[in-house]
Amino acid sequence: MRAALRSALPALALALAAPITGAAQFDFDPALLTEVVPGATRFGERVGEPPVFEAYGADPATGAETLVGYAFVTADIPPEVQGYTAPITVLVGMDLTGTVTGIEILAYRESLIGSRGDFLNQGSYLRQFPGKHVIDQFRVRDDIDGISGATLTVDAMARGIRNAARRVAASYLSAAPAEAAPRYIGTTPPEELEELLWAEIVNLGFAAQVNVLDGPIQVVLFLLYVSDPAVGEMMVGPANFQTAIDSLGMREESHLMLLGLSGRDPFFFRPSGLSFRQDGEIFPVENTDLAMFPLLRAGNLQGEVRRSGLLWLDGSIDLAEPFDIVLDMGPRGETGTGSYLVMPPPPPPAPVVAVAAEASTESTAGGTAEGTAGGAAGSEGTETPAAAGPAPAGGGAQAAAPAIDFEALLLEEAEEEATQLERVLERTSWVRVAGFGVLLLLATLTLATKSPRLRWTTLLATFLLLGFYDGGFLSVSHILAAISVGPSVFLGDLPLLMLAGFTVVTTLLWGRVFCGFLCPFGALQDFLEKVVPRRLQRELPPVIHRRLLKLKYAILALILLPTVLGTGLTIFQYFEPFGTVFYLSSSLLLWTIAGGILLLSAIVPRFYCRYACPLGAALAVGSLAAPFRIARVEQCDFCKVCEQKCPTGAITGPEIDFKECVRCNTCEIQLRDKTGVCRHDIEKVRLRVASPPLAGSGTFDV
Repeated sequence: MRAALRSALPALALALAAPITGAAQFDFDPALLTEVVPGATRFGERVGEPPVFEAYGADPATGAETLVGYAFVTADIPPEVQGYTAPITVLVGMDLTGTVTGIEILAYRESLIGSRGDFLNQGSYLRQFPGKHVIDQFRVRDDIDGISGATLTVDAMARGIRNAARRVAASYLSAAPAEAAPRYIGTTPPEELEELLWAEIVNLGFAAQVNVLDGPIQVVLFLLYVSDPAVGEMMVGPANFQTAIDSLGMREESHLMLLGLSGRDPFFFRPSGLSFRQDGEIFPVENTDLAMFPLLRAGNLQGEVRRSGLLWLDGSIDLAEPFDIVLDMGPRGETGTGSYLVMPPPPPPAPVVAVAAEASTESTAGGTAEGTAGGAAGSEGTETPAAAGPAPAGGGAQAAAPAIDFEALLLEEAEEEATQLERVLERTSWVRVAGFGVLLLLATLTLATKSPRLRWTTLLATFLLLGFYDGGFLSVSHILAAISVGPSVFLGDLPLLMLAGFTVVTTLLWGRVFCGFLCPFGALQDFLEKVVPRRLQRELPPVIHRRLLKLKYAILALILLPTVLGTGLTIFQYFEPFGTVFYLSSSLLLWTIAGGILLLSAIVPRFYCRYACPLGAALAVGSLAAPFRIARVEQCDFCKVCEQKCPTGAITGPEIDFKECVRCNTCEIQLRDKTGVCRHDIEKVRLRVASPPLAGSGTFDV
């Protein structure tokens, strides 16, 4: 099995070694070394590949100085995991067993710092890492707790620590393990398998592995003997296992196997390309022998492979003898082979000691003694495999567990990075997805029905869910991250992807729907307009209003310029007060800015949306392409109601400046009839306009 794993590593080694060679070392205060390796009394210089600080301490038994672990900087061990904005540099300590002893964050420039302060240096978050072993997954919402509103950042940091630690472990802790008695999947009880991670199952040889990695199609195939239905249910979940058994039917003379596929191209696998060989005989796989599972949502195999299925193996194959697995990927691919031994091989026959008939009683006794010794040796040979499993009742030797193959962890890591979608789905909170789905449905219904009551319901849900509860609102920082990193910043967080996708689509079709219904700070301004007395509210003079409309576009350009130039400078936090308000920033300066904007918004309805929001400016540019704009009717040439009620001042007479419209429904609600006809009869309007009322007799009000 080790040979099979290592056969897959050359390409991986090339990918990893190339960037490491030219890595620039990250400098920091050496005093921090004692924080990450608490038991160390002395540290060596930064040496080796990858570069580490050797940590020395006193041997408890002798008092002599001995190596106790290593400290290393994640930035020194490329490739670094990309965070939301940039990689996060961490100093990590690790003992000689591969267990993390401490971490210190050295540098990060995530955009949330501007509004939330030093949000990663939270004691409760950092305390999760000491004590974790490199064999752990370091997955957010699995074995690592996240930070609300910063899923991408904490996921990147956790994987960066894990990946760097695994590389150090593979280079410095991979001493040749002592020979241990072989263990076999066929004699290992289900309860023992349940305690093992998938990497350990593969590493122990319980699952066979076949690599096809040299051709254009790259696949890794795993085969695991299902010795008991409990094993199958444990690996893929009871429902999946039973469905597959029902599909395949029971076969008394066949062997049940669990098939797993990973690598880059598992969907090119076909059952006809899989066969088995033993003693010169070939056993092909028919379509009726294999039932594939959908994407696993249960069981220990969930997230470990990209495809999986249940397979009936020909009963003629002797599981106590090794058999070959042949995976042929067809004309476009290569062929890979692997060997699998499920049951302990039969013991060699005990040596036969011949005793002459005329031998004396003494010589016969001696021969008997010799035969007994030989029999004991044979018995020892037969019990060796069993010693690797649970000790038999009444006593028996227990073999030591084999050392961890850290190189296998690197292979697992490389496969994991190639299955980003599965990783995202694993860490996704489906409750959060449901909450975002309901909110987007409310926004859609509000846009379609023009219901005032539904609009206020949507605004309240937006204010509470996106503002205070989840903190997952969109920000101009997402635009900055997309410029710096690419659209992958949205792919790591499914609810964020839903919100961003909805915003892009609705903006290009209907305009700034996000601003009208899904911006928590916009909702806050609408609530202010409701509670602040009308007599205190003001409208800016038209000339000043038109000039100030250009301000938000200048602010957007000012924010984008450093990112486009690659300087890494972020100033958006000074222009987006909702980060300060909803994340409860500790910055007095940011609260002063936010307070000033809220005060102005209380006086001038939606002041921030009108004149200062950089995200609104970006969406305004996108809304210029929207084909489904607000209809105007002939009455709009004379009526001023919509112009007076528009919260963003986007209406002047019959004209709508559509890039300033936030689709709040206010003007469309004025068109009471769903066909878009004003409630005032146009003939009466024309008559009253042609014969205006006499002075003092009232005003024309539509």
